[in-house]
Amino acid sequence: MKKFRALGFLLILFIPLWLFIIAPVLTVIPQDFSYKAEVFSLDNFYSPEKAAYIGQQISKTVFSYDLVKEENGVLIIRSIFVVRTLTGDKIFSVERLYGINPKTGQHVMGYGDKDREGYLFAPKKLRYGQPFTYWHINYDNPAHMEFKAEEEVHGLKVYRYETNYNADQTENLEYLPEVPEKYGVNLDINLQLWVEPVTGRMIKYEDRTEAYYYDISSGKRMYPWNKFNNRYSDLSIKEQVSIAKADKRTFYLLHFGVPFVILLIAVILFVLEFKQRKEKTSLDSRNKKHSEKK
Repeated sequence: MKKFRALGFLLILFIPLWLFIIAPVLTVIPQDFSYKAEVFSLDNFYSPEKAAYIGQQISKTVFSYDLVKEENGVLIIRSIFVVRTLTGDKIFSVERLYGINPKTGQHVMGYGDKDREGYLFAPKKLRYGQPFTYWHINYDNPAHMEFKAEEEVHGLKVYRYETNYNADQTENLEYLPEVPEKYGVNLDINLQLWVEPVTGRMIKYEDRTEAYYYDISSGKRMYPWNKFNNRYSDLSIKEQVSIAKADKRTFYLLHFGVPFVILLIAVILFVLEFKQRKEKTSLDSRNKKHSEKK
């Protein structure tokens, strides 16, 4: 009898251990982590000679993350963003390294190619309305994302976030004429993210940006360089939704399903112990009455 009760108490004590130590380990960013998306890009370059934009053109964009190595428990994740014209001419190309905490998805100071705060995508168990900081590879400045709405994308509940901010891309655009000797390039950015709140996975993003040449000496803006828009293809959105749904099921199984089963087994053990005790008491009572009759 006491064995059932003792085992039941041990199982109940095991639940916090599972929730706060084991389950988080089982939901870390995996060693084979990768993230790829097909980005539909439109560029609209400005002609100083005509003093007008020359019209939108479709560009080819590569956007991906992959795990490079692990250092002292920190994941070094490489992100790549390459934009070319349909004929293969370079528009923009950059590769960055992020140092990421595998449990939380947060940037870790002292790792990667520079110190960053915030998250690779978004926090796990994201609360309704909770803001967070994200570093988009294209701009490499902290984007402080503000909650805008709860939406549904292909049957998945997501939170939409938005921000307006600025960045300087001079360092990544030195192939342009007289950059950086005479001109720099800075940007006005509108960025939107759609994230799955339980896992913090980014389902899609869209940006609308205007880029300007500015005078290196004075900092004064001269004239536009490009007006562009990036967004996920519908196929990539569906792929990210599918992955997020699977990750969300795993999260719920580990954080709710397994603890519920453990608790259920503990309750069954207590019930068995109670029944055995009741049967023993009943048997002892019958034996006592039988002895008294003798």
